[in-house]
Formats: sequence, C-alpha cells, structure tokens
Amino acid sequence: MTETPQTPLDRAWAAAADDGDAGMARYYDVLAGAELFLAIDPATLDGAAQTPVLFPVDGVKTALVFDTDWRIAEFMGDDAAHLTLSGRAVFAMFAGKGVQLGVNLGDAPSATILPAVAIDWAAEALRQPVEEEAGGAMILTRPIGATPDLLARIDAKLAGIGPALAEAWLCGAGEPDGALVLCLSLRLESAERAVVAALAETARFAGDARAAFDIAVLREHDARLAAARRVGLGFEIAAPPDTARQAPDRSLPPKLRRSP
Repeated sequence: MTETPQTPLDRAWAAAADDGDAGMARYYDVLAGAELFLAIDPATLDGAAQTPVLFPVDGVKTALVFDTDWRIAEFMGDDAAHLTLSGRAVFAMFAGKGVQLGVNLGDAPSATILPAVAIDWAAEALRQPVEEEAGGAMILTRPIGATPDLLARIDAKLAGIGPALAEAWLCGAGEPDGALVLCLSLRLESAERAVVAALAETARFAGDARAAFDIAVLREHDARLAAARRVGLGFEIAAPPDTARQAPDRSLPPKLRRSP
C-alpha cells in the first residue's frame, strides 16, 4: 500500500499542536499562501457567479477547501466542482460572513474546521500594512531582535518563492525597538509584487501589534544591498534552473537513437 505524501499544510498543522500560538500563526501563514480547492455548487459552475457548497456543521454554515485535487476528489467525488484559489483569497471571501471553513476533511492529518472567528482574524491580519522601505536614508544594522522561530518562518517562505529571488538578508532597521527589515534582491523584477505579497503574509502572522519585519527591494547597484550583505543574516536561495543546453562537440559523430 502506497503511503499518502504529506503536504506543507499537513506539516504545519502537526507543528501547530506542539508550538502553541507561534505554531498556529505559522499554520495560518502556510494556509494563506497555499493553493486551495474550494468546493462549489456544480449547478453554478458555468454561471457568472459560482456559489460555494455550504454544509451545516453544529448549526453553522461550513465551506470546504482542500489543498490537493485528490483530496477533494476523495471527499466529494471525482467530478466535484471546484474553484482554485489562494488561501488569502478564501479568507477574504468568507470574512465577516459567519462561515466556518472545513480544511482537508476526511482522512488527512490536517483535517480540521476553522471557526468563523478564526477566518475573520486571519483576514484582518492580512489587511494589516507592511512597510515597504524605499527611501535612501535607511540605516541597516545587525538583526539583534531576530528569533530562531522568525528565521525559520522566513526561510520556509523563501523556499516556496522560487528562482525569482536572488538574495535575502534580514537586518536591523537602526531603531531602538529592535525593528527588522528584510532586504531582497530579485532576479526577476516583474515578480516584485508577488514576492513582496508572499513575504508580507509571513511578516503579518509572525508579528503582534505590528508586522514582524519591513521589506526592502534593492537593486544591485544600491549601496544598501552592500550594507545588508555586511551586517545581515543571509538566507540560502535556490539556484535558478540551468536551461542552457551544452553546445554539441562538432569533432564527434552525431549520436543515433535506437528505434524502440
């Protein structure tokens, strides 16, 4: 029997049981960034507006989302109608509606029902502003206020961003309250908005009254990037895929493919 692979949401839910409030905040961060399959009424699939399937659970309307297509198929049937949305979009959709969210219901280790108050909290957290530093007067220092938990959260989010990012350095912002700023250098400048939005989620969920860190996107010629490299904590960034093909050696005969 093949063992069902665990998803990032499964692992975040398991960690949340051991890490209290910090673990739950990480779980909501992963859920916000996840691609989710929202069950909808099949009769509305081809209409102008799709209607989510809402089941009554303990007298409360409950929407259903799953983090893989095979999980929604197992629970709802192979022909289940669904929309594919980010977790952040799902939070925004149901905020203030008094609707619970059934997540991965069935046999998944992360199966749970999030109450309406949790949906409202997550949506509100995602609306909190995260400062994007742009001014030239920013002073960078060593990130004295960085905790191992925060570093692990940032590292996990960076791992999911992919090759659009070239460098990431967590620095102090030169303020007495220990404020932090995450300095980024991009390989793909057109991805700036998506990269900042993804990291802003982590900043919001890792913070309390304010975001855990601000974000600065710096160009290669920017003196602040050189400063970040000197004083910041750097994160290992995945190398971009090598798409260049090696030129054939013309001194050798061509290779022949055998017929099957």
